[in-house]
Amino acid sequence: MVASMNLASINLKSINLESVPATATPLVPFNLSTAKETLKQNAYEVVVLKFGGNAIGNESVLDALIDEAVVLIKSGIHVIVVHGGGTAVNDALASIGKETKKIDGLRVTDEETLSIAVKVFSEINKKLTEKFRQRGVSALSFCSKSEIPFQTEKMSADLGWVGEIVDVRSKGIESWMWAGWTPIVSPLGIDASEQFYNINADHAALALAISLEADGLIFMTDVPGVLKDFNKPQSRIGHVTPTSAQELIEEGTVSGGMLPKIKSCVMGIKNGIRRIAIINSFAPNALISGFLAPQDTGTLITGDKYDH
Repeated sequence: MVASMNLASINLKSINLESVPATATPLVPFNLSTAKETLKQNAYEVVVLKFGGNAIGNESVLDALIDEAVVLIKSGIHVIVVHGGGTAVNDALASIGKETKKIDGLRVTDEETLSIAVKVFSEINKKLTEKFRQRGVSALSFCSKSEIPFQTEKMSADLGWVGEIVDVRSKGIESWMWAGWTPIVSPLGIDASEQFYNINADHAALALAISLEADGLIFMTDVPGVLKDFNKPQSRIGHVTPTSAQELIEEGTVSGGMLPKIKSCVMGIKNGIRRIAIINSFAPNALISGFLAPQDTGTLITGDKYDH
């Protein structure tokens, strides 16, 4: 495992998987306990889960995701959760009459907005940590300045206190993870002077998974996967590799908003993640189904030679 690595060569700016609203699908009966034996047979030891803000804001969907994450944990898989919370930040800003402003999908973050974001993320982290603990999981919060693993620099003056991740100091997370704890990580960064920065949660999850050399990274988001046509969910692509991604790009089959997503995920694969999945949190039994067969329910991104 790698405890710290430089991420300067990896373009994290382009990946944002929470850009299409989704409609919740009613959960269907599913015996999670019967999946345990199958899960125990998989070769994945370390998996980073990214919970998106829209799922976090839907209590029934969030509880379902946590229930299924607990099944993974109790099956012997080491799970790290990175959470978003942009929707909650938007609501908090709106409650004080402050407009949300974005540039290229990233939130413009002044001092007041940063203060609100830190408070909101802290509350979400506490909520998630408590929900896991209520289910018998030893969950540990990584939200304060002393625990945040993301070393950042200011991305641009126009964005304000938005950080670009330049290094991940994951030794603490790694140590607790191997000791049997489940880290719950907030999308906050700090610089050398311990100044807080708002960072994109997708960037954070990808960077952490690379640093940990995770076997898997699952984006539980509100899109059905990588789409040939961003406006047509039925155009979902089940499996993408670096070679097929290049072909799709050259053909012009994938373009626009999906283009940087594929490039960023392929970069993650090339930097050591065994597989990345993009799954719709609002689909029935989303996490377990997405873990076992992501190509059937979302999009699976792997190397060209994938041994499952």
